[in-house]
Parts: sequence; structure tokens; C-alpha cells
Amino acid sequence: MDYQLEGKTVIITGITDSSSLALVIAKECKQLGAKLICTGLGKTEFHQNLSEAGYSFLERTYSDFTQTVKKELGDDVITYPLDVTIQANIDSFADFLQTSQISVHALLHSIAMDKTIRQGKVKPIMTVSREEFMDAMNVSAFSLLALTQSLYQRNLLAKKGSIVALSYLGAEKIVSHPYKNIGIAKSALERLVKEMAMELGKEIQVQVNAIRFSPYRASKAGSAIEGLEQAENNCEQMAPLGNASAKDLAEEVAYLFRPGNRITGEIRHVDGGYHIRG
Repeated sequence: MDYQLEGKTVIITGITDSSSLALVIAKECKQLGAKLICTGLGKTEFHQNLSEAGYSFLERTYSDFTQTVKKELGDDVITYPLDVTIQANIDSFADFLQTSQISVHALLHSIAMDKTIRQGKVKPIMTVSREEFMDAMNVSAFSLLALTQSLYQRNLLAKKGSIVALSYLGAEKIVSHPYKNIGIAKSALERLVKEMAMELGKEIQVQVNAIRFSPYRASKAGSAIEGLEQAENNCEQMAPLGNASAKDLAEEVAYLFRPGNRITGEIRHVDGGYHIRG
């Protein structure tokens, strides 16, 4: 690759463990010279009235996240506990960046959650509750806007910067495995990408794009989806180039993070061409 990210600060969300797609992307960005700031779910002062089990989960999750980051990316990478369902937590993260005089050149949104997926089973859409629907929307879609707004309001988004959100073909089509509620949330995410691309592009020349990736079972999120193993195998056979790899995705994200490439508002596909199939 003939471009670098030297001197650029990149925020990476969504690393949970060593199998995370976000980690592969973070490694690519660091190799190209980026300074990384990684956020992960963890216990904060904004979490109140949780059960002992709830606090334990947050502590364990953040410990796994920080250990993964330090081991895979190095001790120089900044980590920060971030629960995107709590606006005060988002704002505290933005305040931390502002106090540290850190400008954000690129942001990876790799966060999703769907409570209708449990133990590998996906609930039929006709049984999804209002709470389940709104929770998926909040974490998987609105969090992109909420986080970007908080950075924007503090003038932390560098001009000609770049934002990339990870999506999936299930945002547009009924795919071969159950995607359902999370697919609707990803549709909203992609629509947000276009609106944000227009507003941020006109004002501060920030690029906003989304990428739909091949079925991927190696991550925790992928392994939790019913039927994904079969979908991964089918797509490998049906895609003109076979399934894309995590490295393919990482290189595409890094390319979109390249300053001033004038690519914005796109829903790009890194899936070996599977999306062209009928």
C-alpha cells in the first residue's frame, strides 16, 4: 500500500478480544503509522444501580479488552471505557480527548448489539419487543451519531478526516441466515452514514462511509448468529472471488482513512463480489 497514516489519530471501537475484526483493522492502521485510541465496554462512574453480576461483567469485559489491546497493539495505545448507551460516558470520552488536546483524524464504528440473538438462535421479527428493537437501534446505529456529535460539538474532528462504520448485506436484503432485527438496525446505520456524509462533508470535509463485509464467524458477534457457518460456506462458493478476509477489510478501511480521498457517502462491499448475486 502506497499511503501512510503517520501523524494521524485513529479511534477504534469494538475490540472485544483477539478475534475481533476491529483488532485486525487497528493493527493495519498502526502498521501505517497511526496513533491509536481504543474504546471498550467497561465499568464507569456512569453505571449505577447495577447488580453485582452486572458490575462483574463490565469489569471482566474491560479487563479482557485492555489485555487484548496491550498484547496485540502495544502498551503505547490509549484505552478508555466507553458504554455508548450512556451519553454522559460518551461526553466524558470527548472531554478527555479535548483536555488531552487530541484531534481525531479517523473513527472506526464497529459496535453492534441485538438481544434477540441468544445462544445462537434468532427471534422471528414478529416476536421482537419494543425494548429489543430500540436497544439494537441505540447500540448498533444511533451510537455512531451520538459519538460523532460529541466529537463535533467540541471541534475534535479534524478537517478532511474520515469515519467508517462496519455493516453487512443483511441491511438491504433477506440473507440466507437469520439476521432480522440487527439487519434493520444496520439499515438505519447506513442511512445515517449518508446523512452524516452530506452534512460533515459540506462543513468540514469529513468523509463518512460504511463497509459490508463477508460473513465472518471468527468473531464473538459472528459466532453468535444462527446459520452463519452455512452462510459463510455458501458465500465462499457463490462469490466470484470467494469470501474476503479480515485483512482485506482492514486494508479497505485504512484506504478510506487516507486523508482527502474524496470518497464519501458510500456503502462499499468487501465480500468477494457476493453482493452481485441474485
